[in-house]
Amino acid sequence: MQVSLLGTGLPFPNPRRCGPGYAVRAGAHNFVVDCGSGIVHRMVELGLMPNEVDHLFITHLHSDHFIDLGHFIVTRWMMSDDRPWHIYGPEGTRTMVGRLLDLLRPDFELRMRIRKVPREMPDIRVRELTEGPALDIDGVAVAAFDVAHYPLEQAFGYRFETRDRRIVLSGDTSPCENLVRHAHRADVLIHECVQYDKWISPQIDHSHTPLAHTSPERLGLVARDAAPGLLVTTHMLPDSEPDELREIIRGDYAGPLAIGEDLMTL
Repeated sequence: MQVSLLGTGLPFPNPRRCGPGYAVRAGAHNFVVDCGSGIVHRMVELGLMPNEVDHLFITHLHSDHFIDLGHFIVTRWMMSDDRPWHIYGPEGTRTMVGRLLDLLRPDFELRMRIRKVPREMPDIRVRELTEGPALDIDGVAVAAFDVAHYPLEQAFGYRFETRDRRIVLSGDTSPCENLVRHAHRADVLIHECVQYDKWISPQIDHSHTPLAHTSPERLGLVARDAAPGLLVTTHMLPDSEPDELREIIRGDYAGPLAIGEDLMTL
């Protein structure tokens, strides 16, 4: 099993970091978690085509985690793939996907007019999750677990397991005992890392930030308790510098650490 970081950024445009997205390859299956801005291009850079992914997991319904979904859907359809596509996410995912398909319908209908063989709209099957098992296929088990991402009532991290490997993705979260429990001694923990002091906006009540995100100072404590085989940072601000993040995290965590970069594969 391997995981590739398709995008390690946030909603803010950043030429070095696309929006959140991760590709997990296990056996004959490819999975994607989150669909942030630019990740379809990143997939192709990685050598993974949209029609090679049958299962997409959304951590939560902030737009930076699904904004490239329309691109993904249209590209997969244009590659003549009519197999069912499975999307998993929190409550509201079915409504979001339905509205997106309604928005795209005129485009699909125009494209159908130039096809030699009649085509249908994409067959997308949505499953809204609660904490617990999400998928078990050919020895790969995927589970969703609750994380703390104020003000959302439901946000997930995901755990991918095979017989001998475990990869955990935090999604967006503040420090969370439930995450530590699910990530304890995982082979790889990919965890968000947001430097509050570099995120300055007079339009935002920044008192919420510690309830929604994990700073590098607090990430060191999370990783110390979770003790993963490797900690990888993601969801970083444009002004964050890798060396600075590494130094801050090292204040409380001495284990293996990588500052995530787009297209990094582990």
